[in-house]
Amino acid sequence: MTLHNKPPINWRTFMICVTISLGQIIGAYESVIIGTTLQKADFMQRMGLWDSDGNQTADYSAREGAIVGLFQAGAVFGNILAAIITDRWGRKAGLMVGSIVSVPAVAGLTGSSGFPEFLVFRFLAGLGTWCCGTSASAYVPELAPPAYRGFFAGMNGVMIGIGLCLASYIGMGFYFSENAVAQWRAPMGIPLFCPLVLLCVIPFLPESPRYLLLKDRTEEARRIYDQLNPAPENSEAASLADEEFNQMKQQAAHDRTLDSSWKTFLTHPVHRKRLFMAIMLGFLGQSTGVLVINNYGQTFYQTLGFGPDARQILQGNRDLIALLGNMLGTWIIDRVGRRRVLLVAFIGCFVCVLLEAIMVALYADSDNANGKNMGVALLYIFLMFYASGIDVGTYVYMGEMFPNHLRVKGVAIGLSSLTVTATIYLSVTSTAFEAIGWKYFLLFAILTLLGTIWIALFIPETRCLPLEEIEALFGNAQDAMVISSVHVGGQADDVGEREKGMVEHVER
Repeated sequence: MTLHNKPPINWRTFMICVTISLGQIIGAYESVIIGTTLQKADFMQRMGLWDSDGNQTADYSAREGAIVGLFQAGAVFGNILAAIITDRWGRKAGLMVGSIVSVPAVAGLTGSSGFPEFLVFRFLAGLGTWCCGTSASAYVPELAPPAYRGFFAGMNGVMIGIGLCLASYIGMGFYFSENAVAQWRAPMGIPLFCPLVLLCVIPFLPESPRYLLLKDRTEEARRIYDQLNPAPENSEAASLADEEFNQMKQQAAHDRTLDSSWKTFLTHPVHRKRLFMAIMLGFLGQSTGVLVINNYGQTFYQTLGFGPDARQILQGNRDLIALLGNMLGTWIIDRVGRRRVLLVAFIGCFVCVLLEAIMVALYADSDNANGKNMGVALLYIFLMFYASGIDVGTYVYMGEMFPNHLRVKGVAIGLSSLTVTATIYLSVTSTAFEAIGWKYFLLFAILTLLGTIWIALFIPETRCLPLEEIEALFGNAQDAMVISSVHVGGQADDVGEREKGMVEHVER
């Protein structure tokens, strides 16, 4: 079946996936709002980063690193919490707990009066918002039809882009407020609407049919599956839906007999391989330097010689580019495949980071306006590559590369790799940039180049395959109950076709 023969999109299912992905907005927002906050006088003085004259304090770098990095540290715990909750009580429960934690955390950030208090709520905000994000990353692929899974799951990336964009423009808008306290407190509190909206709509969201099948709740799973994939009776679409649900049911029955504990990632060779791949994806994505550029963008623009007002505008415009990149990636990922999207993105990021190092080295201390403008343009182009390929591709790929009984745990560990890597980079960036300047960019350039090579050699293509059929791509045909010719729409990659051909219809 070609791309032109894809079944029509069920927009109700799509909107459900969009609603679930709202959990990504607040995580992205809170992650980068600190970038604009770190230039606002009242905040900087309250948190002990500036003295009363506006000069940096002696422990400026350490405090800045703690504020930026502690959010990511909380995110690691949020990832693990999401895995525990969603495996035991369902995907909806993970969203709910994350939202419940996020509300007081964001409120606490907004009302903080001192440095220790702010750090506590910053940690809790990371925990709550990433619990939402990890739950959504595993939840959406389980609801999405195979032919559009990249498009549906890619909405996680789009929502991250919206969160980035909102944070930059809201932060920039309040920067020009005459009320010094409102300049930072208002942007901190505005994203409270997101977890509150989620708490209101979660009772009306469908549970994942695959989760229900793992719990042997077959009738409930079938009812929800039919609502998500409506088809006229006795039609070809209905026949294909029956075939796919039967595939899901048989796979879930077998999965219930398998070890679903954390230790299986260490004892089972195929699961260990996949876990390593997920950890590498998280590590390499952050090793492009994206969160460093997001959170320290103001510092880089200052290094290039731009004033405070110009830095605010540049930060906002850059995140608008990121949102457009997320939308582009979501649109193309089912058309060209996950592997190609990731490869192009890593190559683009490598070139941009390398050239950025050169621009900063040559023009940061000069009066060459063209060189400085090129430095800003490269950061913009970098983010377009990252957002359209790595941001969207990582969330889509992690959400579909693990078997149903291990999906949330695998996603949690993969995203924990992302957040741990980000924590390390963000905690040392201020000090490192002071010490070695432009050479810091070379670290990201080298790691991004190595990441490109690794993806080219080891990442298999997964587009347009039912989740149950992806198992064989990673060399685990014995635990794939049905490897069939379910018509999911789209032409599978040549690698995928060869892998599917290794095992035909297997039932136990």
